[in-house]
Amino acid sequence: MSNWPHLSHAPVVEGLIDIRVERSPLVTLDALKECADALAGEFPSREELRLYMGEFSFSPKGASSVSAQAPEPMGFMLRSADGSWVGQFRLDGFTLSRLEPYTAWDDLAARAKELWMKYSAVAQPKRIVRVASRFINRIPLPPGESFENIFTTTFTIAASLPQSVAGFLLRVVIPFESEGALAIVTQTLPENSQNCTFDLDAFTVVVPEGMSESDVWSKLELLRGIKNRLFFESLTAATLEKFK
Repeated sequence: MSNWPHLSHAPVVEGLIDIRVERSPLVTLDALKECADALAGEFPSREELRLYMGEFSFSPKGASSVSAQAPEPMGFMLRSADGSWVGQFRLDGFTLSRLEPYTAWDDLAARAKELWMKYSAVAQPKRIVRVASRFINRIPLPPGESFENIFTTTFTIAASLPQSVAGFLLRVVIPFESEGALAIVTQTLPENSQNCTFDLDAFTVVVPEGMSESDVWSKLELLRGIKNRLFFESLTAATLEKFK
């Protein structure tokens, strides 16, 4: 199915586009800061992103050691005045998220392309190494409702065991070989919650030479199609009806 129905009440908590790059030796944090400063009218809130790295080691004799490096600045996170848009300008890539209330893919893609051009002009990436589209949804689970009535992709408990569930985590990695992509589908129900997090992460498997900028947006449209398949084919018709 390719003509997916429009959902007026889509359960999207966050939809994002992520573009990872091989860092150019020319890019600096100061350059990214200047770019963020130029966007202060749209994104007045800014905070620095830092990379934290540590190492744990164990020996057969039971001795262990822990080491940590000083946090390394990686870029900046920008937030719009109403908090609905969050952008990341990093040394290793760019991310744009649309939070609730989510509007439409065209809005997200258009805004991402606009901001990517500004980021790319400053970062001058050597190559694009990964493109991803991720959508996090919140699916209500009424008390006592069977999972099979909500999801078509779910788990099975042995019939000899108690059938009630207080929480669960289901993670499936699905290759889409003809599209050169992978998708990670995660369903999470926190303990004693009535809302299931339905996380759909679709990303390209990039060849060693990288991807041209002209291919990024067509790849994202392909990933959008994968995301739609994962969403609409993983939920029952009765569940989808509630979001129309």
